[in-house]
Amino acid sequence: MGRRAGRRRQDVLEGAARVIAERGAEATRFADVAEVSGVPISTLQYYFGNREDLLVAAFRHAAATDLETVRQGLQGTPWQRLLHIARHVAGEEGGGWRVWVESWRWALRDVEWRGEFLRDYAAWRGLLTEVIADGVADGSFAVGDDPVRLASQVLALLDGLGMPTALADPALKDPEVLTGALRRLLAVSEA
Repeated sequence: MGRRAGRRRQDVLEGAARVIAERGAEATRFADVAEVSGVPISTLQYYFGNREDLLVAAFRHAAATDLETVRQGLQGTPWQRLLHIARHVAGEEGGGWRVWVESWRWALRDVEWRGEFLRDYAAWRGLLTEVIADGVADGSFAVGDDPVRLASQVLALLDGLGMPTALADPALKDPEVLTGALRRLLAVSEA
């Protein structure tokens, strides 16, 4: 695929992610994605073959884009980097939570997608592990536990906060809910 076609495909995937976020994966149709992206249904069928392949491609694209966006924004101390990741994953800095939930739902029923989803999840855990290991090494996090185990716990915390955040739960408007939990979990010595 040439550059123009590649860009057009990326636009389609971004449009598909918006439709998935708004309507849900089950209710996403070629017609909806065609309308949002301005690409004819025949072109969508050429690119993806069927609706399920379009959905999986949109999930892949959204996951890769999310991770790359977070990686590009990483800077500062381990605590600052952790907060950047946490706020994005928990939905405070990113709009992708609804796509993530739809991706989870799809992974429950599609074994092939489940494997890819778990690889994406492992990439997030790996990123958290790197940041936590840096914080343990420089004394920012006064914990003696394994950084991989801590990363799994942080990811579980973020997933748990993500759904109520996506639903605009007013109890989660206080940023201390997230930062306080992370401080306690990692025994943060830096404020």
